[in-house]
Amino acid sequence: MANALTRVFFDPVALEGDRVPSRFRLSSDSRWWAVPLGAGVALLALGVILALADGGVPRALFSYLIGWSFCVSIAIGALFFVMIQHLTKARWSVTIRRIPEALMVSFPILALAGIPVLLGMHDLYHWTHAELFDPASPQYDSIVAGKEPYLNVPFFLIRYVAYFVIFSVLGYKLYSYSVQNDATPDVENTKKLRWWSGLGIPLAAIATSFFSFDMIMSTDPHWFSTMFGVYFFAGGWLGALCLVTFLALLLKKGKMLDVVTVEHTQDMGKFMFAFVVFWTYVAFSQYMLYWYANLPEEIVWFTKRFEGSWEIVAWSLLIFNFILPFVLLIPRASKRIAPILATMAVWLLVMHWVDLWWMTMPSMYVSSYETGYAALQAGGGDLLASLQAAPPPEAINDAASGMAINVVAPHLPIAEMAVWLGLFGLFVGMAMLRLGRHAITPYGDPYFADSLRFENV
Repeated sequence: MANALTRVFFDPVALEGDRVPSRFRLSSDSRWWAVPLGAGVALLALGVILALADGGVPRALFSYLIGWSFCVSIAIGALFFVMIQHLTKARWSVTIRRIPEALMVSFPILALAGIPVLLGMHDLYHWTHAELFDPASPQYDSIVAGKEPYLNVPFFLIRYVAYFVIFSVLGYKLYSYSVQNDATPDVENTKKLRWWSGLGIPLAAIATSFFSFDMIMSTDPHWFSTMFGVYFFAGGWLGALCLVTFLALLLKKGKMLDVVTVEHTQDMGKFMFAFVVFWTYVAFSQYMLYWYANLPEEIVWFTKRFEGSWEIVAWSLLIFNFILPFVLLIPRASKRIAPILATMAVWLLVMHWVDLWWMTMPSMYVSSYETGYAALQAGGGDLLASLQAAPPPEAINDAASGMAINVVAPHLPIAEMAVWLGLFGLFVGMAMLRLGRHAITPYGDPYFADSLRFENV
């Protein structure tokens, strides 16, 4: 039974042990996985305690949602990276591919880690309050009630299971065939990897979009964006590139993974640069459409995040998640110097968390509307504020529009960051423990020799 559970939730392939050549094995030093796991447990406990002490259950739940979504987005990005490499028959990336494979097979354990989010739905998602859908209730909200066929708890739970079944099956298949190639190289495994990637990309794309709608966007049920899924994907993909690059450089520094050369890490740096631009393009495109239309039921989400103290966070995203990395990653040299590339990888991972924090945390306190927005007032938008666990500590007043928006003021997010780093430490520690069970590079892949010879132009 324990072995079956291990295969489902941790590693679908049996331990290879000494069959792996020593050159391709992770160091026997247990600190590679014990340090992130131990730090993860300690930081997660500390973060939850701090959040409960200052903000109560809602703050703890929002902190957990942000950190958990961060880890899921990285796993999704790793899954897409692997599928794209197989589908395009990429050869340059073979030597580095086992790292994202070890990350993408984490979905079953991430599904279990999401249980606190499901248990805390009433505090996280205001549409779970039954009175919003009751026309006889003074808190009836016609806007949210109009979304009841989609925003209801049973359907939400069904979708949650569907997302993780899709992600887990794809991760299981791609990981299993790749590891099998190490012991018994077979061209049929490569063909199956390509077939599952062709099937998986559209399925994972749909699942990723709706996952982001459900887990992040629906924390503010009045707002909607069809581009939000792409925005979430862009951040997760960039985060995955950064984590894979950092772990590859870390393993090289530990005298392992010598098959990954500066040519490979330079290409990862190119990817990082490209998706810094892509993330910015998607973020600006989404904002521009709402700014241009200027419809009250649509702009409230941005108004909360571009007024008061949250505006500083918004500008920091522009400066530190686009301008700074754009400038630093342009030169060829910066992508070939390991300390610079590793620093940028860590920096962009932090900014990905800031992005999720900026997207999610203001929803902890829902907007209330004054004069000038009859449609929203009739929908009960002003009444949603009464559902909050605590009164909002900051009111942002937009005199030009006649709107008063109550949101939690951004503060030094020590508790939120501790919860995030705790979950992230557990996520990385599990991946490193998984890497220790098999080869840290897919040396049995038919394109492995071509990857060793790869050089940038």
